[in-house]
Amino acid sequence: MARNEMLIVKKAYDFSKWLLQHTGKFPKSYRFSVAVRIENTMLEFTELVAVANMRSSRISLLRQADEGLTRLRFLVRLSYEMGFLNLKSYEFASGEIAELGRMLGGWLKKSV
Repeated sequence: MARNEMLIVKKAYDFSKWLLQHTGKFPKSYRFSVAVRIENTMLEFTELVAVANMRSSRISLLRQADEGLTRLRFLVRLSYEMGFLNLKSYEFASGEIAELGRMLGGWLKKSV
């Protein structure tokens, strides 16, 4: 298990905790739609990279994680535009998602 792969798992875990704290503050009418989708998408991403970290054939898991990150980008942007996230939180979340994307992209390139 290389150091770089472990780092993405830790970063995804930490970002999951941050997101869970913020989605709990979404308006009640959107908590069971948008918030739940964000939470599930981020938790699934974290699980995928953690499992991929333990496998030798990880390409399909990493591609699923990449698709999840695309969904997460969309959902976080929607949350900002709907006013569920303030600008500071949106900027932080966008930066974290971008960093996870760079890390995942590097891992994918290395694994192909």
